[in-house]
Order: sequence, then C-alpha cells, then structure tokens
Amino acid sequence: MSKTEDLERLHAFVKSLIAMKKRQSVLSGKSYDGMTPRAIQKNSTDLTWIGMDIDKAEREAHAAAVDCGIADPRGADAYGPVDYRPSAFHHYSHQPTKPKCRQ
Repeated sequence: MSKTEDLERLHAFVKSLIAMKKRQSVLSGKSYDGMTPRAIQKNSTDLTWIGMDIDKAEREAHAAAVDCGIADPRGADAYGPVDYRPSAFHHYSHQPTKPKCRQ
C-alpha cells in the first residue's frame, strides 16, 4: 500500500468516527421522559452497538495512523483479537488490523 492509500484509509476511518460520535452524542442526549420502555431499550441498545463500532474504528484508525507515520505503535498485545458482547445473545470477535511495522 502506498502512503497515499494509507492516508485515504486513515481519512475514511476518521470520517466514519466523526459520524459515529455525532450519532452517539444525539443518542446520549435523548431524554427518557415520555419514552416508552421499548423506545428506551432501543436507544440503550443503539448506544451499546455504536460504542462497539466506535471502538473497532478507533483501533483501525490507529493502525492506519501508524502506517502513515503520525502515531507511535502500541505494544504487540494491543493488536490481538478483541471480544465484544453487545447483548446477552451476541458475541463478536474482531481482529484489528496490525500496522505494517507489527506484521
């Protein structure tokens, strides 16, 4: 991958993170007054899932930033698989992308 491609990859992750953080802010700012229990549960679930997506995107953005030379690499154990349990019924394992210097 060229430096330009690395920068484009970083740009895509940062752009996605900004959108997710805005959505998270909107969901967090909602008042539960007047909401039905189902609407409250949906809002809470949406916050949990977006939190998982933000964590994954932050890990990917960090790896892209390291590849671009604007961040320092973390320890090797920081790039291992991450388990997410956004609900009692769901379990996801995510293998973050490793920076080129850790491959």
